[in-house]
Amino acid sequence: MTNEMTDYPMIMRAAVTRDWNDIRIEQVPVPQLEPGEVLVRVGACGICGTDLKIVAGVYKGSWPPSLPFIQGHEWAGTVAVLGEGVSDLQVGDRVAAENHKGCGACANCRRGRYNLCEVARTQGKAYKLYGHSAQGAFAEYAARPAGLLHKLPDSVSFEEGTIVNQGALGLHAVRRCRIEPGDTVVVIGPGLVGLITVQLAKAVGATRVIVAGRGPRLDLARELGADEVVDSTSADTAEAVRALTDGRGADCAFECAGAPSAVVAAINCVKRGGRVAIVGLTGNKTVELNTDRLALDEVDVFGVRSSPNAYPELISLIAAGKVNARRLVSRVYPLEQINAAFEAFRRREGGAIRMVIKV
Repeated sequence: MTNEMTDYPMIMRAAVTRDWNDIRIEQVPVPQLEPGEVLVRVGACGICGTDLKIVAGVYKGSWPPSLPFIQGHEWAGTVAVLGEGVSDLQVGDRVAAENHKGCGACANCRRGRYNLCEVARTQGKAYKLYGHSAQGAFAEYAARPAGLLHKLPDSVSFEEGTIVNQGALGLHAVRRCRIEPGDTVVVIGPGLVGLITVQLAKAVGATRVIVAGRGPRLDLARELGADEVVDSTSADTAEAVRALTDGRGADCAFECAGAPSAVVAAINCVKRGGRVAIVGLTGNKTVELNTDRLALDEVDVFGVRSSPNAYPELISLIAAGKVNARRLVSRVYPLEQINAAFEAFRRREGGAIRMVIKV
């Protein structure tokens, strides 16, 4: 290791998932660095909807492969120690961390699609999904390959840095769906990814953004740039969108709700030749689709997974004020109150968008 701290820490505090729905604050060993890795002092880590499912055991045996386990995959911090061979970072650098590490050798990784690493399904050692199948960042320190760390400017706080992970997912979706200047865009599901996608759509040239959802999040969607909103509890989303577009339909739709009905609505609300990005996960629930409509109207449907090659651009958009990440941080909790934070997020207290753990 190079540029080491005077005393390499040996023990750290961490929120350890000991059993399903059982998170405890414990003293655990600080991870030791492998060549090419960096030890980062965690500044803040966000709680994702996936974290709620992981702790409940929804993906047991896979995410995580075994217990005990440290969750947390949306985070930022300060470089503390450089491992062997690391030359593009310095101690003291402020960084945000990706969570997908591809094998680097398969055909997809070599094309830059490391989010679709071909060895991921085998859970081989060459592939890691930090916070899911490999140890996460609800802790004082985390070790990561240097290539997964992206510098944060001083103007972007660690709390805002926790938004980068999901923001980059939204950016990947926008790229896949090919928003063009002047497009009308529909976002279904005004959660974190949906609200970021609203802002990104405007940043890349959409002139009209319609958001479908429910509750106080619709007000926040307007605040962040939505031109119209549709209350999905009182109106059919596709019918409402067609009414707002003189029967034509939208150019692009982003399904960010993770519900079968939202997938159907997204496909039905775009024009002939429209594009649909499927960003949410239904949890393997069955979705009934009219495939004749997909064929006869040539509707393009894009799956969206993770955020390959999107972190630097998303960070620059936050720094430039094009994406308001600060407004999406609902509440900040100390590490010792992580269970209260999980529960508040589970209940969507005050329309919570993202709860953040300050370490």
